[in-house]
Amino acid sequence: MTSKEGHVSAGRWLLLHSTNVRICHWINVIAGGYLLLSGIHIFLDFPELYWGHTGYQGYPAVFKLSDWGLSWEQAGELGNRMWGRNYHFTFAWVFLINGLVYTVWSVVSGHLGARMLPARAELRPASLRADLVEHLRGSSAQRAAATTYGPLQKLSYSLLIFVFVPVMLLTGLAQAPAFAAAWPWLLDLWGGRQSARTLHSIGTGVFVLFVVVHVVEVLMAGAVNRIRAMITGKFRLREEGT
Repeated sequence: MTSKEGHVSAGRWLLLHSTNVRICHWINVIAGGYLLLSGIHIFLDFPELYWGHTGYQGYPAVFKLSDWGLSWEQAGELGNRMWGRNYHFTFAWVFLINGLVYTVWSVVSGHLGARMLPARAELRPASLRADLVEHLRGSSAQRAAATTYGPLQKLSYSLLIFVFVPVMLLTGLAQAPAFAAAWPWLLDLWGGRQSARTLHSIGTGVFVLFVVVHVVEVLMAGAVNRIRAMITGKFRLREEGT
């Protein structure tokens, strides 16, 4: 199932993404899409966020959708808690198992260390600042020619895998009565079920921001070439002077 990334084929083509990376990427696209959609349905059915162990309509909230012009009743009509919970739970397992497969393969194959984890020098403020400036000022030609991840990309992917996903998993499990009863430390970890729900919702917003930035980067770096590489593995190299 594996293939060596970075192998240059004849002509102006580069084998940029292995089969494993491509399969796991598109499974995550589908699972992530369903997680977001189902999560929105769950939230709309209970459109307020609280902190601590207690939260219900009329209880002091840290966020109310009604403050943004959508009443509790209107939000409830748009949401479907039963549909949302079923699909959210199902695709959470898909996302988790797929992520574990990707992480284990990445460690065993060396992909994680070679392409994903930033080196110590890349984490220096000067390096991160220079990479940020390059992203903000860099030309489309520079982005289109890039075949490796920069420090900020490596850092964001590492945080996604090793921080964001575990936090979302644990805050999600803390909201499930069965898991909270079996592992009461989950509630203590976040300071209550409602705190876990609030943090889970904030994490959803962070995930949406990550996806938006990711899509913008793909568009600016040549969407056809980048998407083709994530489907077939083959990346078309630019000719010198073009």
